[in-house]
Amino acid sequence: MYLTQITGIAKPAGLNPDLFVGDILNVGGLVSRILIYAIIAAGLFFFVRLLSGGYKFLTSSGDSAKIAGATKELTNAAIGLVVVITSFFLAQILEVIFGINIL
Repeated sequence: MYLTQITGIAKPAGLNPDLFVGDILNVGGLVSRILIYAIIAAGLFFFVRLLSGGYKFLTSSGDSAKIAGATKELTNAAIGLVVVITSFFLAQILEVIFGINIL
């Protein structure tokens, strides 16, 4: 039974049709949209951290404590970027294996 038949409220106009199946909210489509934006945001965040760590490294002026902190930030940013890229490709592989639409 569709939502409009139960409540008498029509589907909101102007919303993405991929998020609705009939008049029922498609939770999978909503989660897919959120995942795409989360991956993009995480990638941008780690890229900014990479730039920030590089700037700190260049402006350390030979101070060993600042160099160590910048190196740690660069390492963490690189690891985070690898994790985000790996999760994206893992989602692509799961789509093919299970035949579902994740992203």
